[in-house]
Amino acid sequence: MSVYESVPGYQRLARLTNLSLDIDFSSRDTSTERVNQLVTFAEKTGLLTLLSSVTQPQDYLLGVEVGLDSNARKNRSGVILESLVETIIDSLAKAHPSMCCLKQATFEQAAEVFGLDCLHSMNERRFDFATFYSGRATNIEVNFYGGTGSKPSEIVNSYADRARILRECGWRFIWVTDGPGWLKMRNPLRNGIEAIDYVLNYQMVKDGFLEAILLQDRLSRPMT
Repeated sequence: MSVYESVPGYQRLARLTNLSLDIDFSSRDTSTERVNQLVTFAEKTGLLTLLSSVTQPQDYLLGVEVGLDSNARKNRSGVILESLVETIIDSLAKAHPSMCCLKQATFEQAAEVFGLDCLHSMNERRFDFATFYSGRATNIEVNFYGGTGSKPSEIVNSYADRARILRECGWRFIWVTDGPGWLKMRNPLRNGIEAIDYVLNYQMVKDGFLEAILLQDRLSRPMT
């Protein structure tokens, strides 16, 4: 029996990832079987993806970056989530060469690249990601909230407005958001789900929901 079995959330993690509970992280065994076991753990829990998106993993593990101010931690969490989503979008684009992807550009630039009419009211606005596949343009925004505050509510209102404008112009809008902050901000999140066609967390992205949306010509609005 692993000493980690009593750690809060560990058994839930094991169920979600189909991991064994008998991993002993204090062992210095470097056999092939042991190394493969640790690699499997890191892959299934997302640790490998996380570390590959951190510029200085050594500093991160030593706590140098983690010890910075709270705003920096919030920004870093958002950057990491954005990097994780970008990895999945890049994989989709490689698997489907006709998919065109843009990152951190304006809607005016997207319209030019995609060969679409300009969204005059949004020309100068920037986005996290935009894709064009099978005649459909999609805007994807990504953010992470570790705590509560007024900004999430403002973001929901802004994205609801953006979703309406994009829908009228034939675009889809996908909002990928995550973080423990939403546990205490359920009303703003509910408002976002009601106003925005597609609201996903990272687990849903990993489970293929983002891929399903992007690769279909037309999807009916999810029932609420």
